Amino acid sequence: MRRFDAISSILLGLILGLASGLQITVANEEGSKLITPETEEAVPGPLDGLAFRGALGPDGKPKDIPDVFVFENGTFVSKECELQCKYPARPYFVRVNGSKTEFISETQCPYKNAKIVWRGTVEGDWIKGKSTWVVKRWYWTVENTFEFEGKLIEKNLSSANTE
Repeated sequence: MRRFDAISSILLGLILGLASGLQITVANEEGSKLITPETEEAVPGPLDGLAFRGALGPDGKPKDIPDVFVFENGTFVSKECELQCKYPARPYFVRVNGSKTEFISETQCPYKNAKIVWRGTVEGDWIKGKSTWVVKRWYWTVENTFEFEGKLIEKNLSSANTE
């Protein structure tokens, strides 16, 4: 049993070490580009042009905060979070899993030590997922999880009303 615990500890350390230096290679028509957290920039994405009208709310509670979730120019943004807290649109990364497209995006508040990590799935005309909001202070950290969902309102944002 101790051997298993030692191996588990080593594997966990390896995983955490790799996660802290995460590097992603993005391929497009112009070739491959290495993306790291320090050099992160948006590249066109497969969900670009999609907008979903829906709602979000605390995990396990009613989703009663109206929102519009937008994918555009390689970025993802929650219009409600952008309006209320100035969270900017940020690059998103995807993985296709059968008929579902899973995505992740992380946005940082421009004026305080707070971030939101969005993890979701787009399938057909629907988006759903969870976001984790973390605010760090010098003496405590607050972490809250929210659920979100929405229905496709536009496939080409040039004519979408996302207000």
